[in-house]
Amino acid sequence: MLKTPHLGLLVALPLFLLATSTFSSLNAATSGAASTGVTKFDSPLGIAAIGSHVWVANAANNSVTELKTSDGSLVRVIKAKNDGFNTPIAIGVFKSNVWVVNKSGNSVTELNASTGALERVIEGAMYGFSNPIGLAFLGSYVWVASEDNAVTEFSAINGTLIRVLRAKAYGFDNPVNIVVAGPDAWVTNEAGDSVTEVNASTGRLVRVVKSPADGFVSPLGVAVGGGHVWVSNASGDSITELNASNGSLVRVVKSPNDKFAAPWNMTLSNSRLWIVNANGNSVTELNASNGSLVRVVKAKADRFNNPIDVAVKSSIVWVVNGADSTVTELSASAGSFVRLIR
Repeated sequence: MLKTPHLGLLVALPLFLLATSTFSSLNAATSGAASTGVTKFDSPLGIAAIGSHVWVANAANNSVTELKTSDGSLVRVIKAKNDGFNTPIAIGVFKSNVWVVNKSGNSVTELNASTGALERVIEGAMYGFSNPIGLAFLGSYVWVASEDNAVTEFSAINGTLIRVLRAKAYGFDNPVNIVVAGPDAWVTNEAGDSVTEVNASTGRLVRVVKSPADGFVSPLGVAVGGGHVWVSNASGDSITELNASNGSLVRVVKSPNDKFAAPWNMTLSNSRLWIVNANGNSVTELNASNGSLVRVVKAKADRFNNPIDVAVKSSIVWVVNGADSTVTELSASAGSFVRLIR
């Protein structure tokens, strides 16, 4: 559901984090928000789309941008000290609120999706947040994966802690992403080249999936649907598909035609899997039923530049470009360019 970039992998992404002031100046001079002195994006790392709005987490200037899905116009930039933003890296909308993971702040910010007002900042040692980076939802619960080998579950209603998972048996090894669907939570372990499956109701370990045949090489993005689990291998330039019922391998998708190049995050929508290639400046669309290629979107007009997260809402695909602080909007039906937002 929600996919977050891991800043430790040796791809081009750390370079743009060193140059955010340059991109901020460029955006202020060229964006529609320039007249108000507001920069729409600043090293955007996460995106979520729901209803008539799109939400973007900006890691460099500690803010969240809200856009209209109808035309990409700016609704607001949320950047208040009390919001507790500190390297916001993952974002999602759930239970009528916006949830933001703050990697450097070891916290999660909850905002009112209608007004952008602060609901609460969830933080404290008991939550076990330590470089939190992944975010997922199920039922009335929020799940957060922390790079320092822990997964936290808490109530979306009042923030009450449910549990922190960090026993050695879980096999967490730099867990960077999480998705919760059906009975289980699936966690990608970037340093461990493995995926951990946890029972979402009890927090008990189901299995650690780790076999050379699975093709895990710096597994990062994860999506679940139709009884299958898809994992992007950022250093393996491939996608692994698992059977969700038993964790067995279905296939490893790795064809030169797919143009995978540091496949980062991905999302599943209407039997289509959309994958952003951080080093390829492209987006790959696969048929989720058989892993076949639908298209590779890589046109000069698309202006992809270190694309690192993707969201789909209705007929529109939204891609965040970390290196030049922009968002590319595509048609989901044809993969064609709609607009560039900056």
